[in-house]
Amino acid sequence: VGVSKGAEVALAMAAFLPQVVATVWINGTAFIHGTPLTYGALSIPAIPYHSERLLFTETGALDNSAVFGDPRDPACGASAIPVEKVRGKVLFIVGEADRNFNSKLFAELAMARMPGGRGRVLSYPGAGHLIEPPCSPLCSVSSIRASPYMVLWGGEAQPHAKAQEHSWQEIIRFLEL
Repeated sequence: VGVSKGAEVALAMAAFLPQVVATVWINGTAFIHGTPLTYGALSIPAIPYHSERLLFTETGALDNSAVFGDPRDPACGASAIPVEKVRGKVLFIVGEADRNFNSKLFAELAMARMPGGRGRVLSYPGAGHLIEPPCSPLCSVSSIRASPYMVLWGGEAQPHAKAQEHSWQEIIRFLEL
């Protein structure tokens, strides 16, 4: 189970480790970002950042939603996690109001390349980036170690809470199978 960068790592583990039989991906990417991934002799380059696309909200929070190159651009193809190799099942959970990644696009791109029946997408309008267990408060802005600025995660309180409640039940069901 991984959220954000952790979802990217979980998806890469599912692609490379045959013993991974179930993966829950929450608002991540289907491409390596930040730093290249090295696994044995394999190295996957990171999708390019476009720092000129960083946006600051009126409160001074950093909006990263447009910072990555378009993953549909053939130049980004080498950064794709090889989801074609996934042997287990993957549950993609997407907050449509995510202001960190275009998680919905990344989930759709992964699903298009995965073997049939291996993946399922749950998409939640109004939910932000940090979809956590039920009763966790909405965290729409916070600090992270990698940034000197507060980071915008997005989300609206009620739809986000509903997404957390529904996705939690779906995650439990998915992992029990």
